[in-house]
Amino acid sequence: MYSKVTSGTALGIEGKIISVEVDISAGLPGISMVGNLAPSVREAGDRVRTALKNINVCLPPRKVTVNLSPGDLRKTGTGFDLPIAAAILLSLSDKSRDSELDSFLQSSLILGELALDGSVLPISGVLPTIDHAHKMGIDRFIIPYGNLREASFIKDINIHPIRHLSQLYSMLEDGVIPDCERYDDSETDHEISGSYDLADVKGQETMKRGVIIAVAGFHNILLTGAAGSGKSMISKCIPGIMPEPTYEEKLELTKIYSISGKLLNDDGFIKSRPFRSPHSSVTDIAMLGGGMNVMPGEVSLATSGVLFLDEFPEFRRNVIDALRQPMEDKVINVSRLKASYTYPANFMLVAARNNCPCGFYPDRKRCRCTDTDRINYGNKISYPIMDRIDIRLDVRQVSYLDLKDDDTGMSSAEARDIVKRAREIQADRFKNESFNYNSEIPQNRIDDYIRLDARGEEHLRKAFEDSIISARGYTRILKLARTIGDINGHADVTSDDIEEALFFRNEIGGDAT
Repeated sequence: MYSKVTSGTALGIEGKIISVEVDISAGLPGISMVGNLAPSVREAGDRVRTALKNINVCLPPRKVTVNLSPGDLRKTGTGFDLPIAAAILLSLSDKSRDSELDSFLQSSLILGELALDGSVLPISGVLPTIDHAHKMGIDRFIIPYGNLREASFIKDINIHPIRHLSQLYSMLEDGVIPDCERYDDSETDHEISGSYDLADVKGQETMKRGVIIAVAGFHNILLTGAAGSGKSMISKCIPGIMPEPTYEEKLELTKIYSISGKLLNDDGFIKSRPFRSPHSSVTDIAMLGGGMNVMPGEVSLATSGVLFLDEFPEFRRNVIDALRQPMEDKVINVSRLKASYTYPANFMLVAARNNCPCGFYPDRKRCRCTDTDRINYGNKISYPIMDRIDIRLDVRQVSYLDLKDDDTGMSSAEARDIVKRAREIQADRFKNESFNYNSEIPQNRIDDYIRLDARGEEHLRKAFEDSIISARGYTRILKLARTIGDINGHADVTSDDIEEALFFRNEIGGDAT
């Protein structure tokens, strides 16, 4: 008897439809599995056989052939256990092939891993698979109960979660289609991530201003200063001044974390912008993604949020230089012999570094580094990487008077309001575009969205002729000035906006005051 059900898998953050075919015929007893399968999928035969036995369903002494198509696509993971079991049960069923239940199963997508006792276990990668299937016209899904909350993120679909294989068997025997379920997360308020507040940072108003500009336009930022000047602390305040992600951003984030297996013991949704802070010992694979079982790296896990690299020069040179392509293209491509994976990498880079290896410069009473030491330390960050960082701010030490001052300065709530207004302007400006922020304006669209008044044009021309600004640096200054203009409420970029952008771009370097 032949039967067929629909399943799926995730390739990168995109889903793929997989057909699971089963044929039971005369031959040597056993389960034969074909279809370009990884070992984890081939093991499904033993799991399915044992799970069926433990719900009192014994396979007949005949040959069971299981085919997962298309055959040229490598199948990995454990999510095919449940659809294989469903197809076998269909082949063994005495029910009419025209029954309502058979039609229901044929129009549904089935996912899930089986324990040996028949329990249906949650799997990773459910969200991208369901999202793709829904776009292809499938709106019924039989999935593990542990993936219900994650699957409920997709609107206008019918979800039939099950906990045990016996429920699927009862469906076939009794002909009763189970009720749909959804997890209602609409009443859960968005919590601003981050436990730090800008008001806790004494002084450093210039650094606060630079961080607000960076967040408003999603610009990369590098903070350079002596140890203890507040660089790391203010960086950890950034999640608290970022607005809530849009639905599309949440969906993309949740897909990434789903295929990474980071949702199985979580609440199922990514509601806040991520703040990823890998240690300087991180490898290039962990940063960019890849490995034997290809997974997203830190640049993808930080999508729509912050990738914070503290002690930036201490990272391996190859790791730092590998950031060039994702910083520019906002995606990362991982190629393997049998497949190519594309992951989003639309992160905001926030990096911090000391002035010298010991961290005390310019305090010559404690710093023992030579000029050569300091130059070599700074040169660990290549010019191509520096050129991709819009804001390069030199941070001064906090004075005693700043520490004793009772005036807290700007709080995260006030900064978040500024950022929100600037982003609303950008959302209206780019409502018909594929990009969302000033920092993402393509080279060939700059003239469409960035207009300078006469004084601003002259100011920028003189700065370009008198300095060593590159062509990339020129466009980044324009984008940065456009963000500053949005914060200042200027329809056109003014000379003051250009001047502030040049200060924060800091092509030559200098002490922030």
